[in-house]
Amino acid sequence: MDRKCPVPLDGSDSFGGSSDPELPAIPMHTSLRITSLVLFFLLFALLSPADAPADVVVQDMVSPVGREVMLRAETKGGFFSKGGALVEFFVDGKPVGKSLSGGDGLAYRSFVPARTGLHKIKVRSEGDSDEGLLLAVKGSTQLVFIDVEGSLHEPSSFTRKPRPGSVQAVKKINRTYPVVFLWSGFVGLSAAKAWLKENRFPEAPLLAWSRGEVFGEIREKHLKIRAVIGKPDVVQSAREYTPRAFSFEAGGDREAVQDWDEIVKKVK
Repeated sequence: MDRKCPVPLDGSDSFGGSSDPELPAIPMHTSLRITSLVLFFLLFALLSPADAPADVVVQDMVSPVGREVMLRAETKGGFFSKGGALVEFFVDGKPVGKSLSGGDGLAYRSFVPARTGLHKIKVRSEGDSDEGLLLAVKGSTQLVFIDVEGSLHEPSSFTRKPRPGSVQAVKKINRTYPVVFLWSGFVGLSAAKAWLKENRFPEAPLLAWSRGEVFGEIREKHLKIRAVIGKPDVVQSAREYTPRAFSFEAGGDREAVQDWDEIVKKVK
């Protein structure tokens, strides 16, 4: 027999435990389903526009200049990957071809960057579009990776303010060594991009950290890592790729840096 949960219809306290036999009742499992659905739609409504699911998403990339790179986009239906969608790719405003997404929702297009620097990637699919960045560098160029959540956010701020001096410091570093931002997963990727733009950090690719896999992929491309700044686990995952790894949190044999001015001096 289903347990019954009274639901008043006269405006009195809902689920207040009333024993009035005249009140209608619904099965407990039904009320739980209703509650779950309400919570889901409330959560969806509270998402920022940057966190809302898009129909197509392009991936930022770093590549050696003059070498083939596979541009990548993902097509979605709501929160889930969607295959069989036609994706148009553009680089610096020029079309570079079209591809169908596979069963995993991923679509690829070959491209060879002919010059160093930032290239603007744009993808379109089924009326939706997204934009990203491709950083093309020489093999001798040394990159500086910066963990957004682990080094740019002020840790005690609920408003996610930038850590003092971080914007100016990143701009100084970027004038000497190209900066690549890292996304370590707590804040949504699109929201992280929007936060960087809102706080006027220099324009640079934002790559998924993926528990350190990003550093192996950079090494496979025969590119060099000058330094990594971030949370202790991000820094630790880069130890075999660079001796210059800095964190604002002490851990193991590492001493914590005090501020961004200290990092700028150490990165040079």
